[in-house]
Amino acid sequence: MLVTGATNGIGAASATALAKAGYQVIVHGRSDARCALVVEAIQAQGGTAQAELADFASLAQVRDMADRLAPQNIDVVVNNAGVWMNEAWETEDGFETTWQVNHLAPFLLTQRLLPALLKRADACVINISSSGHRSGRIHFDDVNLQRGFSGLRAYCQSKLANVLFTQELARRTQGSSLITHAVDPGAVQTQLLAQTGFNVPAAKPAGETVGRWLAAVLGPEGRDSSGDYFEPDGRRSEPSTSDTELAARLWSLSERQVAT
Repeated sequence: MLVTGATNGIGAASATALAKAGYQVIVHGRSDARCALVVEAIQAQGGTAQAELADFASLAQVRDMADRLAPQNIDVVVNNAGVWMNEAWETEDGFETTWQVNHLAPFLLTQRLLPALLKRADACVINISSSGHRSGRIHFDDVNLQRGFSGLRAYCQSKLANVLFTQELARRTQGSSLITHAVDPGAVQTQLLAQTGFNVPAAKPAGETVGRWLAAVLGPEGRDSSGDYFEPDGRRSEPSTSDTELAARLWSLSERQVAT
């Protein structure tokens, strides 16, 4: 079980909950010290965890991490790592940071782990999206938003990309043992939420929220189909779009971008 962005917030809470459920958890993060804190906390509660370092603002580091993990018989990937940028910054790969970290990095990671995942009997890819995807649009001619950047536009675009990626991954792996779902984790008290500047009184601690959707996605009902969208309480719902042409177009663009 791999959880990306697992050093705080939703990722740390997910890794902790999954370790309690008996999974051997790989805690991904950018900081050795912060990964170690989560690993130690899980081990102190009797769980099994190890750390894995990679900065998702570097596609080379994502490739290296995937190559290290591919032989480890991972059966579940939780693509949780994400950022909110109040200013436009390009990564070393030339992409706007939100687009790369929130979409291209998990796309590349999953793609490179896919051959190994397809060999597992009960493989699952969970992509953490957001209700913000409903306000998103994929700017195919300007994904870096050079003609009008805002943190909100970039974030909502990336969260819509998570949903479309989930749908196309489900289509491409239909008939295999792999299932994939997108999840809206709800309003959670995280560092990312604080960066947005939004005041969300209803936001809850991550530890109080992850259990419901994790149980739904990884439980028997989650295996009934693939490519679905789950609400924070574990209910399936309709995302803003199920446009197969749009999802396929995004996949093709993403393949070209991660190949550079």
